[in-house]
Amino acid sequence: MTDEILGYLRETVGPWSYLVLALCALIEYVVPPFPGDTVVLFGSFLSATAGLNGVVVYLSVTAGSTLGGVLAYRFGRTIGDREERWPRFMRGEGVRRALESVRKRFERHGPTYLVINRFVPGLRSVVFVGAGLSKVPEWQVVVYGGLSAAAWNAAIFGVGYAIGYQWDRLDAFLTSYTRYAVVLVGVIVVLLLVRLWWRRTHQGGST
Repeated sequence: MTDEILGYLRETVGPWSYLVLALCALIEYVVPPFPGDTVVLFGSFLSATAGLNGVVVYLSVTAGSTLGGVLAYRFGRTIGDREERWPRFMRGEGVRRALESVRKRFERHGPTYLVINRFVPGLRSVVFVGAGLSKVPEWQVVVYGGLSAAAWNAAIFGVGYAIGYQWDRLDAFLTSYTRYAVVLVGVIVVLLLVRLWWRRTHQGGST
């Protein structure tokens, strides 16, 4: 699917390209496996090689990312306000404790999570759904999520400029970044789980 989209963008450079880029940036938050970063990177590549306006490309993908985050946030708000409609397996005490932990973390660090979300592949939409479940004010989602998208897209454009807008090298760079970032996130999650297990075990042994 990605190849078809990139092929379409390459062959039909014009006003519609900006809308397609914005939609692709948005879809990443609705369908997380969608490789939105690749399309955004390709947009920066086209702005240098095929005549697209770089400023408009940048604003389009940033607006798309921000709106996508808002949609994921509203999904979290919707399911958070309708607990009576949750499946039975989500009504257990364990799930409730986990959600309460998420809410407390967002109360303390919500803006930080929203600012760094764009730099963490695979968990971006999860952050916004968590913000919705925690009932973070929507203005924070727009402002901090928008700042995150703006910074990330600026970084992508900067990488394109530094590398020289050679698509093969740009794609390889993004693939490497995503791989290492996912591994790092995985390590952090494992360490947090180990920490949680240690605390529970230690507290249990102390009582």
